[in-house]
Amino acid sequence: MKRVCAVLLVMTFAAVKAKALQPGGVQLLCHRTANQDVPENTLESLEQAALLGCNVVELDVRRTLDGELVLNHDGVLERLTDGIGEAEKTYYGDLQMRDLGGWMGDRFTGMRIVRFEDALSLARKMDIRLVVDMKTKGTGADVLSLLQREGMLERVQFNGEWADVKQLYPAATDVGTGTAWVQPGVTAEQVKAYHHEGKAVVTNFSANDHQLDLASMKAAVAAGVDGINVDYPRLGADAVGRPVERKINDLEVQASSGESLSRAKAILTLSKYSGFPLQERFARWMLNADDNVSRAAALALVTARPQTPVLVFAEALRSNHQDVRANAAWALGMLHAPANMLLPLLADKDPRVLQETLMALVRAPGDVSAAALLPLLSNETAAVRGAAALALAQHQPEVALGPISRQMRLEMKASLKLGEDYERRGKPQLTQPEIDEITSRFRSQMKMVQALSMLKGPDAIRVLEELAFQSDEGFTQLDSVVAGFKLWDRIGTEAQPAIDALGSSDSQMADRTEWMLVQAGKAVLPDVRKALGSEKPMIRERAIRIVAWQGDTESLETLRTMQKAGAANADLLAWAIEKIKSLHPKV
Repeated sequence: MKRVCAVLLVMTFAAVKAKALQPGGVQLLCHRTANQDVPENTLESLEQAALLGCNVVELDVRRTLDGELVLNHDGVLERLTDGIGEAEKTYYGDLQMRDLGGWMGDRFTGMRIVRFEDALSLARKMDIRLVVDMKTKGTGADVLSLLQREGMLERVQFNGEWADVKQLYPAATDVGTGTAWVQPGVTAEQVKAYHHEGKAVVTNFSANDHQLDLASMKAAVAAGVDGINVDYPRLGADAVGRPVERKINDLEVQASSGESLSRAKAILTLSKYSGFPLQERFARWMLNADDNVSRAAALALVTARPQTPVLVFAEALRSNHQDVRANAAWALGMLHAPANMLLPLLADKDPRVLQETLMALVRAPGDVSAAALLPLLSNETAAVRGAAALALAQHQPEVALGPISRQMRLEMKASLKLGEDYERRGKPQLTQPEIDEITSRFRSQMKMVQALSMLKGPDAIRVLEELAFQSDEGFTQLDSVVAGFKLWDRIGTEAQPAIDALGSSDSQMADRTEWMLVQAGKAVLPDVRKALGSEKPMIRERAIRIVAWQGDTESLETLRTMQKAGAANADLLAWAIEKIKSLHPKV
């Protein structure tokens, strides 16, 4: 009721009626987003409709079982997803996990259900108006609230189950308000008659025998209609005199010369157009010596649908420009190209090329020998060393632990030396070269911690524990922080090193360890329960908090015994008992 009242209050002050058709040329209306080019009711399809020149886009809105408004036409999950059932009888979280694109072809696999509010945000950004076809009764208040919040209330018309919208917002209009919807073949005289009645005229080319009838679309425009409604926006754009090819050509000109970032922006915009033969152009631009241009083109090739064949990158791998080689290596990694395509670049002398190649190898299937990777673990460039650790952990996990942990210790020793020198000099303002060195070593160490976390077995866990429970601060403290996070899901039943760390004089490290044991789950509780009897007050106190946050009912008896014995931390014990009981009211 509160939501309805709030919406009514907002609507009382709304004065401008939304109109589908606006002055300024024949309007192009798109039915159910660009559904013949990209899977319907996705953000990608909504964006495609806008890119192709649609002024107004229709989309469908349903409410999920848990009340989320999402884009979906007929509610049957079997038609458009890899799920089963009905959208309105399914939780939003379940729908999020469903593939919404694969039904239309492998190139679209991975698309997901769209929240209505996200579609509104994109529509505002793309400067288009909407027709909201409401499929679920009783959603008017929620729909209007989101429209108001996203600043789209005056840029929307309605269709479908919108009776409560009209009740809450009398100024709302549907697609028929002031508009005559006619079929192909309408004459100029008929259009004039409608105009004389004060009506706009829209010819419908959706879901009929004239969907691909470009001649009829042009005839309708020539007859003076105000808009055409289409399923194929590219044809519609041609008919209304705004061919998409003109936009493509203008963007190509912008991408081919001029300021660096302007060229890159044009390339990235071009990459969003679906179904245009642009691959050769992107491949050519990737060879450009300007890194911004080359990287944008590489990104365009990586995100292309259907996926770009990896052989397209062969020329770029042989380029005389190191940035081009680096971008090609990055792209091949993102496309999971076979490792043998990347191996020749391990002999490259450029640090960035080496780093991108090693990172790509982390994603690449195929064999990479330890002999090819181990020398790079001690490369003079920190970024290369970090990437080499990841590649070694991925491809040679049996031999990776020793070399990576040794190199990690060397990295930390060097960082500590930098910190000691900084302290000795009275903490002066750092120079840019000093900042660069500290930053590069930090990045390298983050990659090495990540590499160590990829390795399995008790020895790998012990190395992570050594990092997580160290007391060193300064320039190596974040190594400890990240290693601690990596242990959350791995510490299991071997929690004693973490229990011991609870008593550390380094309060920040002890705090991190305490919360790690809270998040680690039930597997650590046997060791934590033992710690309730620790002779060290700090370990005992932290153990009390851990069992409380975990809601461990098996600790209740021990906690009550401690409480009756008059333990020093009586308030903490009382809080812990109540916290566990609040999580388990029936205990």
